[in-house]
Amino acid sequence: MADGGSAFGVLDWAVVFAYLIGMLAIGWWSGRRVKDTTGYQTASGRMGSVLVGLSLLGAYLSALTMMALPGKAFGGDDWLWAVQLPFLIVTAVVITRFVLPWYRAAGVVSVYQFLEQRIHVVARVLASLCFLALSTGRAGLTLYLPALAFSEITKTDITYSIAIMGLVTIAYCVYGGIEAVIWTDAIQVVIFALGALLSVAYILWGTSLAHGDFLGLAAQYHKFRMWEPSTNLTQLTTWWLVLQTLFETIRIYGTQQDMTQRYVATASTREANQSVWISILGYIPLGFMFYFIGAALFIYYQAVGPEAIEGLKNDAIYPHFIATTLPFGVRGLVLAAIFAAAMSTISAIMNSGATVCVEDFYKRFWVKDRPDSHYLWVIRALTVLSGLAAMGMAVVFWQLGKDAQDMWSMVMSFTTTGVLALMALAFLPIRIRPAAAVIGWLTSAVAIWYLTKRTDVHFLLYPVIGNALGFVVGLLAQTVIVGLQGRTLLSPEERFPLAQTSQAAAEATAGNSDPQ
Repeated sequence: MADGGSAFGVLDWAVVFAYLIGMLAIGWWSGRRVKDTTGYQTASGRMGSVLVGLSLLGAYLSALTMMALPGKAFGGDDWLWAVQLPFLIVTAVVITRFVLPWYRAAGVVSVYQFLEQRIHVVARVLASLCFLALSTGRAGLTLYLPALAFSEITKTDITYSIAIMGLVTIAYCVYGGIEAVIWTDAIQVVIFALGALLSVAYILWGTSLAHGDFLGLAAQYHKFRMWEPSTNLTQLTTWWLVLQTLFETIRIYGTQQDMTQRYVATASTREANQSVWISILGYIPLGFMFYFIGAALFIYYQAVGPEAIEGLKNDAIYPHFIATTLPFGVRGLVLAAIFAAAMSTISAIMNSGATVCVEDFYKRFWVKDRPDSHYLWVIRALTVLSGLAAMGMAVVFWQLGKDAQDMWSMVMSFTTTGVLALMALAFLPIRIRPAAAVIGWLTSAVAIWYLTKRTDVHFLLYPVIGNALGFVVGLLAQTVIVGLQGRTLLSPEERFPLAQTSQAAAEATAGNSDPQ
């Protein structure tokens, strides 16, 4: 087939810069409507469910999706990981039925305020610190990997791509707030999907194979294999993939501020629930599409000669295909899609990280009762700092390479696992003592350390074992501390102390989504 060439053409650059200018324009347009911190953090609840749903999808997606999923399907894992996708439906049911209505009824901006209401301020601080640590590293890695792909495709210095993505994202986030984030996320998801569709079409056309022939060859190489029934704790199996999906996606949609902050950007619980369903139902076909790209690339390089990718890692196959095969213009659009996937995640992290800093620390402990304009200035300044920190972490990942990524994987395990256990304890109808909550969180952390250092258990089981142990031990500690007969049941007023006079509480009481 014709090769698109390895040079990044003028048309490609025009597409990329048109995308970046468009993101800045949306940020400027959204920023004109920001008058206070409520508008900056929640868009004053005026965003529609479709926009928020696409924004949730954009925050959940990342450039890792565009590179890692095709890499897994290209390699020996085939479509094993794709078995996770249908089980996201369970996550949507749990979040919309049991989690999201409680958050809206509680009237919180930071999801970690809920932990203070239900447990103690120490739980709020602990979870907030975990989120900030997670966000800094995650934003850096999300920025680094697509910057690396951009550098390889365009043959430019990686620091340029880090600076371009980082500074543009800072600009539209700091001025436009959550409304700019939601609008840009929605557009970025569309670009992301279009880039994927063009890739699939061009791979299938380029191999000169009929659709039926392609499916037959893929089946011959077992590229659609989705079932591994083993129960070996050290192996990648269907069972562990399903369990990990349920625990991790409930943690992401239920405890991460970059996701939960969007739940209060809509006017009602019903619209917020709709946005979750849009996000989940949107991700399932996109996930399958990128697994399909991986399988299609395998067949493509079998047809044109595997020596073309000799020495490349699986995750690098798709960027290599973009750089060497796609025609001018299409290449720029697909690269813009990689940018879009990265920037939608980074913008969500920046805005939510600044919100957590202001709500859970600055206003809670240090500077109270100041004019709203003061807090608006602070949150914008913190958004800038959050973006600069992400750029700094991206450079660190670049300098340290694989060692930094391995270190980050360990840090991520410790900063995510115990938080789901804490939140699960907070949803119990009893007043969990802070000591019991901390003991539960520490148990999760110790369990993760032991699993990583002392066992060969597959990493997919880390969040499952860590969270389950943290919850059970926290509950046992609660029983020991106060005894079953002395437990304190929470009254409705104690459940939502911040929301007794708020619109959120009235809505939860009047609607059919009342969690009480």
